Amino acid sequence: MRLRTVKLGDEPIACVALADGRLARIDRLLPGGPSDLLSLMAAEQLDALAVAMATGVDDDGCVDPGVPVLAPWTRPRKILGIGLNYGAHAGDLGEQTPRTSPASFIKGDHTIVGPGEPIVVPRGIGKVTAEAELGLVIGRTCYQVGVDEAMSFVAGVVPILDQTAETVLMENPRYLTRVKNYPTFFSFGPDLITLDEVLAHGPLADLRVATVHNGAVHRKDTVSGMTFSPAELLSFHSQVMPFYPGDILSTGTPGAVAIEPGDVVRCELGDELASLTNPVR
Repeated sequence: MRLRTVKLGDEPIACVALADGRLARIDRLLPGGPSDLLSLMAAEQLDALAVAMATGVDDDGCVDPGVPVLAPWTRPRKILGIGLNYGAHAGDLGEQTPRTSPASFIKGDHTIVGPGEPIVVPRGIGKVTAEAELGLVIGRTCYQVGVDEAMSFVAGVVPILDQTAETVLMENPRYLTRVKNYPTFFSFGPDLITLDEVLAHGPLADLRVATVHNGAVHRKDTVSGMTFSPAELLSFHSQVMPFYPGDILSTGTPGAVAIEPGDVVRCELGDELASLTNPVR
């Protein structure tokens, strides 16, 4: 399934994107159920939604596919980012990829923007980069889980553009929280793609992640090129902290690209699985 949040009037409405292009309202498919994606996952109703869809979708429960698309949700309990998880990207920064355990940081939900919304480069902070990443969305509470079971707690994936104030970071690597938490420094969407659909396109390890800048691929790699796999990242961090439905684990970038106002950046997952595009202002 592909789950999306759109703006209908002044309200965010959670929908399922159907193969024929229609958008089916989740609150019509699950009468009395959640009307937003975060609540849907918290209630663990993804399976119930799949069953409801199998019975057919009435046109009366659909919205115009041309309505504005929003960030899938804006209030996750946490956004956990991973640094230097591809060796090539570590080389960009003159660093070595961590070998014994992953490097991570937390981002606030004030950083979130959705597809098509501008990424704002603050004045006076020097070089800012955009980084395409594969995001894991947690589907049920996950704490102290093993590598072998970790992916069973993942509802699906999202494309991500994670931004960094790189000039500031070069002043001191301990400024990581500071350089990651300017407003608009985290874009994701348009869809949450459930894990079963992702795997229908092939093994997760073969999924291509690409940072695209002004229409040209800047850097790409496959998930197999990560130092720590998605399952290892989730398992490792779950030993420290619980993850909750709707939390996002951003798994690192194959390459960051410097951005300036007027640019357009994109995250591509696979050849056709998903893409996320944002202008820079």
